[in-house]
Amino acid sequence: MDNCRESTARFTARGGIRPRLTGGRRALMLLAAFGLLAAAAAPAAADGPGDVSLPPIPRGLEDSSCTKPSAKKISGRPWAQNVLRPELAWDLTEGDGATVAVIDTGVDAHGTPALAGRVEAGPDVAGGGSAGKDCVGHGTFVAGLIAAAKPDDAGFAGIAPGTHILSVRATADNGTTTPGHLAAGIDAAVAGGAQVIEVPVALASGSAELTASVQAARAKDVLIVAPAYGDQQLDSGKAAPAAYPAQLPGVVAVAALAPPDGLPDQQQPPRTAPDLAAPGDNVVSVGPRGGGHFTGSGADYASAVVAGAAALVRSYRPDLTAPQVLSRLQRTAYHYQGAVSLVGSGTVDPGSAVTASLGAGRDDGADPAMALRLPEPPSRDAEHRAWTIAGVSAGLIALLGLAAAAVPRGQRRGWRPGRLSAPAPDATTADAGPASVGDTGPASAGA
Repeated sequence: MDNCRESTARFTARGGIRPRLTGGRRALMLLAAFGLLAAAAAPAAADGPGDVSLPPIPRGLEDSSCTKPSAKKISGRPWAQNVLRPELAWDLTEGDGATVAVIDTGVDAHGTPALAGRVEAGPDVAGGGSAGKDCVGHGTFVAGLIAAAKPDDAGFAGIAPGTHILSVRATADNGTTTPGHLAAGIDAAVAGGAQVIEVPVALASGSAELTASVQAARAKDVLIVAPAYGDQQLDSGKAAPAAYPAQLPGVVAVAALAPPDGLPDQQQPPRTAPDLAAPGDNVVSVGPRGGGHFTGSGADYASAVVAGAAALVRSYRPDLTAPQVLSRLQRTAYHYQGAVSLVGSGTVDPGSAVTASLGAGRDDGADPAMALRLPEPPSRDAEHRAWTIAGVSAGLIALLGLAAAAVPRGQRRGWRPGRLSAPAPDATTADAGPASVGDTGPASAGA
């Protein structure tokens, strides 16, 4: 008998015997299923643009202490990558052969694994430091947006992970700079062979020296990219003042887009008219002295994204001039009707900028084998649908909860109508029968 019980137990454990599903159990199973549906729908509406718990990357330092390494990393793809999908261009090019100069606080050439082997330490035109080190962290963050290596998982990567970074330090130890230092940085970047120069700085004024350096870079067919405004220049309801060097002719001025819809982060057109826009708010990148991630917001980070897209184009279409590269970036961008003053030609599209066939005579680049087009930036329609599903599911959960309680009781009664007990009998109602469920009047006295 014991052997029989043991065999039966093993058979049941393997699924040979399944317990009978009563009505109550069925209702509870449906309740759990709809609960999972609601749980899946609600996060879809609340999906954020990254991990808000990441430490922010500073633009400057208040004292002599360097920015501490980040101990946190995100596991998924940041919102900017989901919108731009640069991997659609990576089968053709990852930016190999292109050099982007980053004129900033320096770039951590050895302590940041995602940039290992991609950074060349150029000169320190401000003096007193090394372009291969980055106490502030801003330059490393910007370089990561451009060229951070692809991870083994589907996490953060730069727009052009094969691009070579030339670091030019043009700031004081606390991260501040001047038009003269930027001018010297641009000259050094041109001398170092950069094809794209990223200047993630928005100064309130320029100088004759800065204008001359920009003109000299243009004469050497170098594309310069910079933010159309500074983070400190944003004031709700007011137009951001002119920003340098983006205000100068020939510099690509970039506006920032905010999650989750990829809409402009400013309400009034900035004084420096944007040429293009890119994700810039709550973006994720690497920082100095470690492999952790940081987050940052501003048009300076959007300009780094555009610089990365320009590097992809210059890599895949090396015969294009700098003006032709800009033209291709603008003509393949996502356009926003009625928002030219806020975003210029629209959101940069790295995949289409590399692969799109623009027609004979439109530029000097050879037509690619195929033309790719990225999907439109996500809209709130998906969010509304997700919350609608969650709301409907919540209603069904409530109904099924009632059913889960009612079904077992009905089965125990054999589905006979339930009845309410009448009050205890007294002299006037001794013969009264119990009231039925749903009765609105008093029980009738027996004859």
